[in-house]
Amino acid sequence: MASYLKYVKEYLVKGQAVPDGKHKLVNTPVAGGTIRLNSATKIDTTDDFIGFQSKPAFGATTTKTVTGAEISPRVNNTFGVANVIGLHVDTYLKGTGSGTISGDVRGQQIEMVTDDNGGKTVSGNVVGLRFRTAWSGTISGKMIGIRIEKPEAQTGSKNYDYVLDLTGDNALIWRDDYTTEVTTLAGALKVRVNGADRWIPLYSGAPVV
Repeated sequence: MASYLKYVKEYLVKGQAVPDGKHKLVNTPVAGGTIRLNSATKIDTTDDFIGFQSKPAFGATTTKTVTGAEISPRVNNTFGVANVIGLHVDTYLKGTGSGTISGDVRGQQIEMVTDDNGGKTVSGNVVGLRFRTAWSGTISGKMIGIRIEKPEAQTGSKNYDYVLDLTGDNALIWRDDYTTEVTTLAGALKVRVNGADRWIPLYSGAPVV
């Protein structure tokens, strides 16, 4: 046991993988340490630069689930911290010098795809973004599904043009105008604008395309 602990300690300090049954551990020796993958500047412009990639795939039929990545920060029992953030993603255009991004800047991109004429059957739903909540305890603020913060002020600040952009004409799913609009109110969505509660009305029935 002592030799194994020494082996583990040496590998943890060096930041290398440690066998743990069927798993491998890669831990840093201190709380402020991070595992850094491709945190470097490249000057080779022949290929795209991807920080890291995970593409697990089953090659046999199974009742198990394949998950690309799991991220689950935790605070152990009886302890407290400043914030708990599941995943922080930011795109950062550094400096004040010139430079052109010939395409988009996207904070996060979610795609659901199959091959053309794919033959798979999905017995459940196909969902781009799912929120699940099972929460107990005191919340001094508000519990909110989606929060969009007003852009912060800086030299040359830009503001949002839209809250939501739905592209194209998708008939009864979304459209900029209908031949006959619905008029029967039935329900509402509660939102908060500038700290004030507001309700977006909903309608029963369907419009005429």
